[in-house]
Amino acid sequence: MFYYLNKNTIVQWVLIALLFAWAVFTIVTGISVCPADGQSIFFQYLAAFWMKHPVHLKVVSVVLLSLESLFIGHFYSANRFADNKTLIPVVFFLLMMNVGGFLKVFTPAVLTLVLTTLIVIVNTQDENERPVKNRVFTSGLLLGISALFDPVSVACVCFLTMALITHRYSKSKEIAIMLFGLLFVCAYLFSGFFIANKMPVLMESFKHLAFFSVIKSVKTLDVFDYVLVGYTVLLVTYLIIQLKLFYDNKLIVLRKRLVTIHLLLFVLVAVLLLSGLPLQQGFLYLTFPIVMYFSMITQYRSRIVFHDILILAFYILLWL
Repeated sequence: MFYYLNKNTIVQWVLIALLFAWAVFTIVTGISVCPADGQSIFFQYLAAFWMKHPVHLKVVSVVLLSLESLFIGHFYSANRFADNKTLIPVVFFLLMMNVGGFLKVFTPAVLTLVLTTLIVIVNTQDENERPVKNRVFTSGLLLGISALFDPVSVACVCFLTMALITHRYSKSKEIAIMLFGLLFVCAYLFSGFFIANKMPVLMESFKHLAFFSVIKSVKTLDVFDYVLVGYTVLLVTYLIIQLKLFYDNKLIVLRKRLVTIHLLLFVLVAVLLLSGLPLQQGFLYLTFPIVMYFSMITQYRSRIVFHDILILAFYILLWL
């Protein structure tokens, strides 16, 4: 089913329109902000503002959903993971957002997802599109902005470092520039609070940050949560192995892009475990690599039915 859908752009556009309408309807009729306790002080400010002005929350949510859809579609097509033009990643993404219930509650993970995807796009551009130093500095800035609202996303500095080494930028200078971009945001943060004489407020907010919510709630997870986690681990492991075999005969640049997604997945799993979000909400962190894996595996001409069953089973478990 997904193999043939991958080749029919008209049906893809119809599904995208329906899934996007479903998503907007969910946002408009029922989105709320997650509890701000344990979150960064900037997210607390946003949550307080959105509770007073829910219309702004809905507009921002729709805009971020639209941007992430564009980013995912652009990344997949720009890196030529598929031989034919396809929008299947956007279909998988919108389906995951709707089925997973991620549009009912706005969490810091939403901002991290969008900014992380943008960071990946910036770092996988062709050499002639933008100088390397500009790219890595921009990545550091984006990571710093993400950390303002979701402190655990700073773990993505590990992904950026590994990605720079995996690609052609193995010089320590590029890594230092990336860290400078991150510290640039931190310097403005502390300077702003210092000038406003609110450093004690900032320091106090650090003390109340929540971490390791998933690990702390292991004993309270229900059976479906354990099944979903176990199935996702097995499914992703299978997809990684199959995609390695599939892309072994492809261009080196494609194999590097695939390694980048693998690195991102491992780092985002760490972010999920570190975060102060419950499992169901924190699963949003893994959206981008999972969507990429699903999109790439649908190109297989063999085992079409088997892969369809694997993907559908994942969405069913996510729905439950």
